[in-house]
Amino acid sequence: MERAELIDECPEVSRIALASAGRDRDLWLAAFALDGRIGRMVLGATEPMLGQMRLAWWRDQFGQPATARPDGDPLLDLIGRSWEGCERALRDLVDGWEALLSPRPLSEADRASFVAGRASLARALAERAGSPSAANEAERAGTLWALADLAIHAQEPDERDAALDRAAEIARQNLRLPRPLRPLSVIGGLARRSLNSGGRPLLGDRLSPLIALRLGLFGR
Repeated sequence: MERAELIDECPEVSRIALASAGRDRDLWLAAFALDGRIGRMVLGATEPMLGQMRLAWWRDQFGQPATARPDGDPLLDLIGRSWEGCERALRDLVDGWEALLSPRPLSEADRASFVAGRASLARALAERAGSPSAANEAERAGTLWALADLAIHAQEPDERDAALDRAAEIARQNLRLPRPLRPLSVIGGLARRSLNSGGRPLLGDRLSPLIALRLGLFGR
């Protein structure tokens, strides 16, 4: 039941990507569920200061050993089992999301911080999943994922345009990731498609599920 609840915490696109995970499924589930939970905190925050306080709690947890963290949160427990020793990337993800609590329109530095958080997570996923040689390409997938979300959730036209402009070059080529990183192939490939179409939702049309299936099976 706890695992099902964690899957429900993942955004829809992450749940689809998770279906292509292999033996490191807990690693991916922890990353996607954390991203989903933190994202809801930020996007649903009505008071930035309250949002920052909640994010600070998570940052504090990642700064101490897993044995010193409170019990009872299935996500925190799963992170302790699957991410021990690599929590720096999780703190980077929290920092990146926190940048979106800044006043709108977002500054270039705030946008860059969000992108850096997702890129750091993706690089750590590659290293943790046993594919360190693909870390740079994994980071590109994380960057595409972040830029697509910036474009989709933009509150000002300038925010969307900035995300699309930055993505213009890095979204040109298909991602080439090894089989253990297939979830990043799915989510990065859908993000690339979104950016190349002007920032529409990752699962915004009838072809999206079929493309996600193809990416999950073949990686491109």
